Amino acid sequence: MNKTILLLLTLFVTVMSLSSKAQSTDGYHPFLKEGKVWNCCIHEVYTEHEDQKIVSSGWQTVYYSLTLSGDSVVNGTTYHKMHGKPLSIVRKDGEGKIFSIPATDMVALWPKLWREEGEKVYGYIWNKEQLYYDFSVELGSVIVISNQTVTVTSVDTVTANGQQFRRLEVERFGGYEPIWVEGVGHIGGPFMSTMYMVNDGRSYELLSCYEDGKCIFTQKDFRSEPGVDRIEKLSPALSKGEGAIFDLQGRRLSRIPEKGMYIKDGKKYVMK
Repeated sequence: MNKTILLLLTLFVTVMSLSSKAQSTDGYHPFLKEGKVWNCCIHEVYTEHEDQKIVSSGWQTVYYSLTLSGDSVVNGTTYHKMHGKPLSIVRKDGEGKIFSIPATDMVALWPKLWREEGEKVYGYIWNKEQLYYDFSVELGSVIVISNQTVTVTSVDTVTANGQQFRRLEVERFGGYEPIWVEGVGHIGGPFMSTMYMVNDGRSYELLSCYEDGKCIFTQKDFRSEPGVDRIEKLSPALSKGEGAIFDLQGRRLSRIPEKGMYIKDGKKYVMK
């Protein structure tokens, strides 16, 4: 064979190979990005004590945000730092009264250090690194997440706010819906890839995810039909906890309702 033709064929095969590899990663939505914000909440039972006696009890929803900001090096490995910020607490006491109180502090349940390699996401917690997500897996894949073996039961694509995200379902653990979305995380929050990550009897929710000050994903998008784009016009102020609005069930609202009652700054308002 002519050496020139052989050289051209070799170059063609090399270019096609590189192109194929590029196409396999193009479109992947990275999980870690500087400034990214996850707005989340925790539903839990609360009790207030006085002289070692319970004087009040009921349920509460703790609203908080997680933000990626800055880097840290551990044992020669660079990690992105995740910071938690409490936003507010909405309580319903034993008599059914609903009110809001300031949230001044919260226990850091999530890894504070994260890194992403390819389409795998690792968190560094309790002095060791753990695999939290592998968004490259296919239908039927069996993977180990935090010492738990899980099987991928569904793979499709969901559209939110004009962007496409790969969505996976893994076998159910407890009461949590086992939905993962690349670049966003688990329906229960970015650190809840399985319920065994935080198995403390409380219920966790990821409410919305922001990149560059824009909402890219919300709670309802996890369950969207493939190809249906539900564009949310949420104010970036929500990612900072400013002007938080809630319904009477303590769920955060994106805007003041046209009719009905809502709670803001601990006060109840009625729109007629």
